[in-house]
Amino acid sequence: TVIIKHANPCGVSENKLPIESFKNAYSCDPVSAFGGVVACNFKINVNIALEISKNFLEVILAKGFDANSLKVLKKKKNLRLIDISKYKLKNISSIKTFDNSFLIQNKDKVIFDTKKLKCVTKLKPSKKELSEIKFAFNICKYVKSNAIVLSNNYSTIGIGAGQPSRLDSCKIAIQKAKRFLPKKIKHSIAASDAFFPFADGVEALIKAGVKIIVQP
Repeated sequence: TVIIKHANPCGVSENKLPIESFKNAYSCDPVSAFGGVVACNFKINVNIALEISKNFLEVILAKGFDANSLKVLKKKKNLRLIDISKYKLKNISSIKTFDNSFLIQNKDKVIFDTKKLKCVTKLKPSKKELSEIKFAFNICKYVKSNAIVLSNNYSTIGIGAGQPSRLDSCKIAIQKAKRFLPKKIKHSIAASDAFFPFADGVEALIKAGVKIIVQP
């Protein structure tokens, strides 16, 4: 489940149980999620629909909606439901225009090559931790720079976005995690969309309880 607000993810979660995925994504930042867009890669059933209907959301994209879930969701006046079960991405090119110029490029699907990762500490990440690092780092790609993503057990717990200073993004991510999911900061993972130019951001993350930091 991904919850988007003003073109930024404000909560993302992977879970074998779809309802837990939604709950975890929403709990990352329930204030920002208000009036947001929810995208799921599963079918919505009545239990998930009841959970969704507790909150004010604008759009739900999902791989289908069962009949009972539609009865629940259609009671919400300003909610738009979009079935993406037959959606296929055909165009892998991205086109951007700037005044009289344009740029055509392939969509970037690369996260990182595990074999090329360089660990600069004596402590090395486990296989599960590497998988979690990949989860957090992937989300960074879709957060406005400077981007800092805090995650724990395949769920975001704090996201700092669009700040002129990377330290400020760290502070926002930490502040959100402390406000909504304080028990999950310890042993969490921090992903940055660019390298830390100074130690201050790293120090702030470590002081908050982050155990792994990944940066390009």
